Amino acid sequence: MQATKKQPAAARLIEMAGPLFADRPFDAVSTRELARAASVNLSAISYHFGSKEGLYDAVFSTLIDDLAPVRNGFKNFLDAGLAAAKDNPALQRQILKTFVCLLIDAITSNLQPRWKMRLILREIQSVGPCFEKVMSGHIDIMHDLAGRLVSVIKKEPEDSVTVKLVSHSLISLCLQYSLNEHLLSHRLGWAGFKEPEIAILKRETVDMVFRMLGLPPMTAQEDP
Repeated sequence: MQATKKQPAAARLIEMAGPLFADRPFDAVSTRELARAASVNLSAISYHFGSKEGLYDAVFSTLIDDLAPVRNGFKNFLDAGLAAAKDNPALQRQILKTFVCLLIDAITSNLQPRWKMRLILREIQSVGPCFEKVMSGHIDIMHDLAGRLVSVIKKEPEDSVTVKLVSHSLISLCLQYSLNEHLLSHRLGWAGFKEPEIAILKRETVDMVFRMLGLPPMTAQEDP
């Protein structure tokens, strides 16, 4: 990836810093490397962000803002149909199937570069300085949205341990497809995730999630 000099220096720094921080620990990325990647003077980091730590924080703020359409899309989808599904098992199954398929679409889409998920995962696993920011700004919201759906199906409160653990498992199951694309492609003999492979991921994952929630297997009519 190369930054374009038509962008403001601050935007170039954020754009180029994200992938670097995603692939290496914070301390392993030097300010000189960041400045060189963004084609800016070294002093631009302190001028625009105060420090490398400030740039790191700005990367996460931008990342969370970029993922807002994903969060809003899932919220709007659940707002539109979940109330009617409370006592309608067939509609619950349809909403759950669509939720999983939309999640896999979002995770495997080239519109959201994979480094963003790697960076989020690195920050969560290391409990880094932006852990709370990314949890409250994105992760908690996505897990709570999944929890709304799981709560209706399981008939348990959204804040119950069961609902939170099942929601975590559902999202993690889908998320790992992006993080482990090369591993899975190798295991399955695929040349990456293209439309036919994504269709298989959807079908198998929906079936796994149905079983996780104690629902009958998908019928032929329900096949994604």
